[in-house]
Amino acid sequence: MNSLITLIFALFFLNLDDTVAECPKILSKDDWGGQSAKRIDYVIKPVKYIIVHHTVTQPCLTENDCSQQLANIQGYHMNDLSFNDIGYNFIIGGDGNIYEGAGWHKEGAHTYGYNKKSIGVAFIGDFRTIAPNAKQLEAGQKFIECAVEKGEVAQNFKLMGARSVSATESPGLALFRIIQKWRGFTRNP
Repeated sequence: MNSLITLIFALFFLNLDDTVAECPKILSKDDWGGQSAKRIDYVIKPVKYIIVHHTVTQPCLTENDCSQQLANIQGYHMNDLSFNDIGYNFIIGGDGNIYEGAGWHKEGAHTYGYNKKSIGVAFIGDFRTIAPNAKQLEAGQKFIECAVEKGEVAQNFKLMGARSVSATESPGLALFRIIQKWRGFTRNP
């Protein structure tokens, strides 16, 4: 009987490990040298929306370059715009890494009227005329699926470009055309 219980527990935990293995690695703020938030406001999960942005900066292809870009973005958001933290919940670099911004369960400052009910995901670069590289796009899709699996985002979530809910070009026309083919995409909230 004990060996049967042990086998059931082992299979359960192996399945959990397999599920977690599908989630991409997320580099913490400590990993990229980010500052702690001035204040944290929490959201109720699962959130209903994922809102995609671009940073309108130079692209980055290495962890060092992406980390420097994020430090600059966070400094601009916190010092110039008086945000409590970097505005996005997560950021995807051209190196294929996902970087923690405000993070899970926390209110970002990325889309007025949606911050309390969404996760803001930004792609590092300017995607008005060129698309993100394959590593970024693959990481973005895996991240979305992972967020749903973890229960951070509702199963019937709505994926939108920031341009769908605010007066902005974000996430850039090239990226916007791509995300229209992704699971959960909607033009209208």
